[in-house]
Amino acid sequence: MIQQKSTRDLSRLRLGHVPLILMYHGVEQVDQDPYQLCVTPARFSEQMTWLAERGLRGVSIETLVAAMRDGRARGLVGITFDDGYVNVLEHAVPELLRHDFTATMFVVSGLLGGTNEWDGEPVWPLMSAEQVAEVAAAKMEIGSHGVTHIRLSGLDAHRQKAEITESRSRLSELLGRPIRGFAYPYGVMDASARSAVRDAGYDYACSVITPAPDLGIMALPRIVFRQRDTSVRLAVKTVFFRGTIAAKGAWRKISNHSDAAGSQTV
Repeated sequence: MIQQKSTRDLSRLRLGHVPLILMYHGVEQVDQDPYQLCVTPARFSEQMTWLAERGLRGVSIETLVAAMRDGRARGLVGITFDDGYVNVLEHAVPELLRHDFTATMFVVSGLLGGTNEWDGEPVWPLMSAEQVAEVAAAKMEIGSHGVTHIRLSGLDAHRQKAEITESRSRLSELLGRPIRGFAYPYGVMDASARSAVRDAGYDYACSVITPAPDLGIMALPRIVFRQRDTSVRLAVKTVFFRGTIAAKGAWRKISNHSDAAGSQTV
């Protein structure tokens, strides 16, 4: 009798089992970037090369989660992009393919072909439906970032459910396959949002700020890679990233420190 291999339960994660997941937004040389959302193509290339030279492989979160369940995630790094900017297709996808990496692009289903209107200024174009399909054809995973990029934490249950379920159905119809991943807009969530994402049929969800008791498949924390992250800073961030989630709000604290602040800065 052949014994079936068991898969790891990821509903709750201990700190030691939290994977390294990188969070990006745009890859572009921009004049104004008040929220530090963009890295230049040159910096992004430097960061991807840094990973590759250390024997790390960038993968989509779908791939990472499957590997975690099978106990074979060693050496894998999740790479994510929120919002779905056109510059990600133009600059990030070719660089990822150059290293034989994949990534997950979390797109706002109700604003395809539009702009990041939730931010106000500066205005950056979002991928159209055709461009999202092009990214998927390049073997990148497409995930949901809601319908309108509204903050889900504290939102009434009806609107919360609509944002989560409608975005999944729209993108699934566009691509002809189930959408497995969700990223909470603004990186924040609460118990209600996590439950709604799980009930909508998603396989996993990514956050940013994640209290240690909430760590799990519906709240995978991410570390932000920014323009200022040179190789020295990358080394520090990848070594100490688990220690930053020991208390609520640690991701935000580490992301806002300067280089001079010490060993656990972003």
